[in-house]
Amino acid sequence: MERLSPELAGRLRDARRVKGLSQNALAHEAGCTQSAVSMMELGRQDAVSRETLRKIGALLDVEVGEPDAARLAGRECMAAGGRVCCPQAECPSNVPFAVAGTVVFQPQAQPAGRAGIYCAYCGEVLLTACPVCARPLSEGGHCRDCGAAYVNSPAAPDLTPDVWAAEHRKQIAEWRALL
Repeated sequence: MERLSPELAGRLRDARRVKGLSQNALAHEAGCTQSAVSMMELGRQDAVSRETLRKIGALLDVEVGEPDAARLAGRECMAAGGRVCCPQAECPSNVPFAVAGTVVFQPQAQPAGRAGIYCAYCGEVLLTACPVCARPLSEGGHCRDCGAAYVNSPAAPDLTPDVWAAEHRKQIAEWRALL
Protein backbone atom coordinates (compact mmCIF):
# COMPACT_ATOMS: atom_id res chain seq x y z
CA MET A 1 0.00 0.00 0.00
CA GLU A 2 1.41 3.38 -0.98
CA ARG A 3 1.47 6.10 1.66
CA LEU A 4 1.22 9.84 1.22
CA SER A 5 3.98 11.66 2.98
CA PRO A 6 2.83 12.65 6.48
CA GLU A 7 3.61 16.26 5.57
CA LEU A 8 1.33 16.27 2.50
CA ALA A 9 -1.50 14.46 4.31
CA GLY A 10 -1.25 16.99 7.14
CA ARG A 11 -1.16 19.98 4.77
CA LEU A 12 -4.27 18.74 2.99
CA ARG A 13 -6.13 18.19 6.28
CA ASP A 14 -5.06 21.59 7.65
CA ALA A 15 -6.00 23.39 4.42
CA ARG A 16 -9.44 21.75 4.46
CA ARG A 17 -9.98 22.91 8.03
CA VAL A 18 -8.75 26.45 7.30
CA LYS A 19 -11.22 26.69 4.42
CA GLY A 20 -13.97 25.55 6.80
CA LEU A 21 -14.83 22.48 4.75
CA SER A 22 -16.02 19.23 6.26
CA GLN A 23 -14.61 16.00 4.87
CA ASN A 24 -18.04 15.37 3.38
CA ALA A 25 -18.13 18.77 1.62
CA LEU A 26 -14.63 18.29 0.20
CA ALA A 27 -15.52 14.78 -0.94
CA HIS A 28 -18.60 16.13 -2.75
CA GLU A 29 -16.53 18.79 -4.55
CA ALA A 30 -13.79 16.30 -5.47
CA GLY A 31 -16.16 13.56 -6.58
CA CYS A 32 -15.23 10.93 -4.01
CA THR A 33 -16.55 9.68 -0.66
CA GLN A 34 -16.06 11.14 2.82
CA SER A 35 -14.31 7.94 3.92
CA ALA A 36 -11.84 8.31 1.02
CA VAL A 37 -11.00 11.84 2.20
CA SER A 38 -10.60 10.56 5.77
CA MET A 39 -8.27 7.76 4.70
CA MET A 40 -6.30 10.17 2.47
CA GLU A 41 -5.81 12.53 5.43
CA LEU A 42 -4.43 9.55 7.37
CA GLY A 43 -1.89 9.01 4.60
CA ARG A 44 -3.54 6.26 2.52
CA GLN A 45 -2.62 7.27 -1.03
CA ASP A 46 -4.62 4.39 -2.47
CA ALA A 47 -7.81 5.84 -0.96
CA VAL A 48 -8.17 8.22 -3.91
CA SER A 49 -6.96 8.18 -7.49
CA ARG A 50 -4.02 10.35 -8.51
CA GLU A 51 -6.48 12.51 -10.49
CA THR A 52 -8.74 12.96 -7.43
CA LEU A 53 -5.70 13.78 -5.28
CA ARG A 54 -4.71 16.50 -7.76
CA LYS A 55 -8.30 17.80 -7.75
CA ILE A 56 -8.34 17.92 -3.93
CA GLY A 57 -4.99 19.74 -3.98
CA ALA A 58 -6.38 22.31 -6.42
CA LEU A 59 -9.56 22.79 -4.36
CA LEU A 60 -7.47 23.38 -1.23
CA ASP A 61 -4.69 25.40 -2.92
CA VAL A 62 -2.12 22.80 -1.88
CA GLU A 63 0.68 21.77 -4.24
CA VAL A 64 0.45 18.02 -4.81
CA GLY A 65 3.77 16.92 -6.27
CA GLU A 66 4.50 13.69 -8.06
CA PRO A 67 4.54 10.59 -5.85
CA ASP A 68 8.27 10.08 -6.38
CA ALA A 69 9.12 13.44 -4.80
CA ALA A 70 8.86 12.08 -1.24
CA ARG A 71 10.82 8.95 -2.16
CA LEU A 72 13.59 11.04 -3.72
CA ALA A 73 13.76 13.31 -0.67
CA GLY A 74 14.04 10.28 1.60
CA ARG A 75 16.75 8.69 -0.52
CA GLU A 76 18.70 11.97 -0.63
CA CYS A 77 18.51 12.27 3.16
CA MET A 78 19.71 8.67 3.61
CA ALA A 79 22.48 9.13 1.00
CA ALA A 80 23.67 12.27 2.78
CA GLY A 81 23.93 10.32 6.03
CA GLY A 82 20.94 12.11 7.53
CA ARG A 83 19.14 10.69 10.52
CA VAL A 84 15.76 9.01 10.01
CA CYS A 85 13.25 7.46 12.40
CA CYS A 86 9.91 5.71 12.33
CA PRO A 87 7.03 7.87 13.67
CA GLN A 88 4.90 4.92 14.88
CA ALA A 89 4.71 4.21 18.62
CA GLU A 90 4.15 0.48 18.10
CA CYS A 91 7.20 0.03 15.85
CA PRO A 92 9.96 -2.15 17.32
CA SER A 93 12.52 0.47 16.29
CA ASN A 94 11.19 2.86 18.97
CA VAL A 95 11.97 1.98 22.58
CA PRO A 96 9.35 3.41 25.00
CA PHE A 97 10.03 4.81 28.47
CA ALA A 98 7.68 6.31 31.01
CA VAL A 99 8.80 9.78 32.09
CA ALA A 100 6.76 12.02 34.38
CA GLY A 101 3.57 10.05 33.76
CA THR A 102 3.81 10.01 29.95
CA VAL A 103 5.33 7.65 27.40
CA VAL A 104 8.33 8.96 25.45
CA PHE A 105 10.39 7.12 22.86
CA GLN A 106 14.04 6.67 21.99
CA PRO A 107 14.15 5.94 18.25
CA GLN A 108 16.83 3.38 17.40
CA ALA A 109 19.02 3.37 14.32
CA GLN A 110 17.65 1.08 11.68
CA PRO A 111 18.63 -0.28 8.30
CA ALA A 112 17.17 1.38 5.24
CA GLY A 113 13.74 -0.01 4.50
CA ARG A 114 12.00 -0.51 1.18
CA ALA A 115 13.03 2.16 -1.34
CA GLY A 116 15.06 3.90 1.38
CA ILE A 117 12.16 5.80 2.94
CA TYR A 118 10.09 3.07 4.59
CA CYS A 119 10.75 1.61 8.02
CA ALA A 120 12.48 -1.76 7.70
CA TYR A 121 10.48 -3.05 10.70
CA CYS A 122 6.90 -1.87 10.14
CA GLY A 123 6.82 -0.32 6.65
CA GLU A 124 5.79 3.18 7.79
CA VAL A 125 7.20 6.21 5.96
CA LEU A 126 10.34 7.29 7.83
CA LEU A 127 10.71 10.81 9.16
CA THR A 128 13.63 12.67 7.63
CA ALA A 129 12.85 15.99 9.33
CA CYS A 130 10.95 17.30 12.35
CA PRO A 131 7.20 17.03 11.66
CA VAL A 132 6.63 20.50 13.17
CA CYS A 133 9.55 22.75 12.18
CA ALA A 134 11.03 20.65 9.30
CA ARG A 135 14.58 20.88 10.66
CA PRO A 136 16.84 17.81 10.34
CA LEU A 137 16.25 15.18 13.02
CA SER A 138 18.48 15.55 16.06
CA GLU A 139 19.65 12.78 18.38
CA GLY A 140 17.01 11.50 20.77
CA GLY A 141 13.26 11.42 20.42
CA HIS A 142 12.51 15.16 20.33
CA CYS A 143 13.52 18.08 18.13
CA ARG A 144 16.19 20.19 19.81
CA ASP A 145 14.84 23.30 18.06
CA CYS A 146 11.08 23.16 18.74
CA GLY A 147 10.74 20.27 21.21
CA ALA A 148 8.30 18.25 19.06
CA ALA A 149 8.25 14.49 19.56
CA TYR A 150 9.34 12.44 16.54
CA VAL A 151 7.26 9.41 17.51
CA ASN A 152 3.46 9.57 17.70
CA SER A 153 1.93 8.98 21.12
CA PRO A 154 0.55 5.48 21.66
CA ALA A 155 -3.18 5.11 21.15
CA ALA A 156 -4.80 5.81 24.55
CA PRO A 157 -3.39 2.84 26.42
CA ASP A 158 -5.63 1.13 28.97
CA LEU A 159 -2.54 0.67 31.12
CA THR A 160 -0.51 3.20 33.06
CA PRO A 161 2.43 4.65 31.10
CA ASP A 162 4.93 2.68 33.24
CA VAL A 163 3.20 -0.65 32.61
CA TRP A 164 2.56 0.05 28.90
CA ALA A 165 6.22 1.00 28.30
CA ALA A 166 7.51 -2.05 30.19
CA GLU A 167 5.21 -4.42 28.30
CA HIS A 168 6.12 -2.87 24.97
CA ARG A 169 9.88 -3.14 25.73
CA LYS A 170 9.30 -6.83 26.56
CA GLN A 171 7.54 -7.34 23.20
CA ILE A 172 10.43 -5.64 21.40
CA ALA A 173 12.94 -7.93 23.13
CA GLU A 174 10.90 -11.01 22.17
CA TRP A 175 10.60 -9.80 18.58
CA ARG A 176 14.35 -9.12 18.31
CA ALA A 177 15.12 -12.56 19.77
CA LEU A 178 13.33 -14.07 16.77
CA LEU A 179 15.68 -12.36 14.32
